[in-house]
Amino acid sequence: MTKYFIAYGTNIRTSELTKSFPDAKILGYGYIHNYALEFVGYDGHAIATLTKKHGAKTPVAVWEFPPELRFTIANYEPFPYLYKRIPVTALVGKTKMRGEVYITKQKLRHGIPSNEYLEVLRQGYREAGFDENLIDQALREQPKD
Repeated sequence: MTKYFIAYGTNIRTSELTKSFPDAKILGYGYIHNYALEFVGYDGHAIATLTKKHGAKTPVAVWEFPPELRFTIANYEPFPYLYKRIPVTALVGKTKMRGEVYITKQKLRHGIPSNEYLEVLRQGYREAGFDENLIDQALREQPKD
């Protein structure tokens, strides 16, 4: 059975993920609802994660991975050490697609990513046709620890 990987943050960028997983196939771009994009970690080194937030909408890419790659994508996302896998539904156009997304396991301090990380994130948003202002909005709206 094929598993869908719902990607957000820098994993939206197809050129990055297909380099590591040439057998993976992008199925489309859309949104997951009631999850907000946040950045956690030390300033200058923070990474993207998702947090439940009623009314929020976060851009995602939906990937199809053959069964033999499921373990590989779990290792790519340091599962189960840093991330946990949760089921979500992405809306791609008018189609609902069930899959799994990786989010940080622990409540980490909010921080600011490096400029390089933000540029990769922006490239992914541009590639997928998402509004880059959503990244700036996430940075402005994230909690201050």
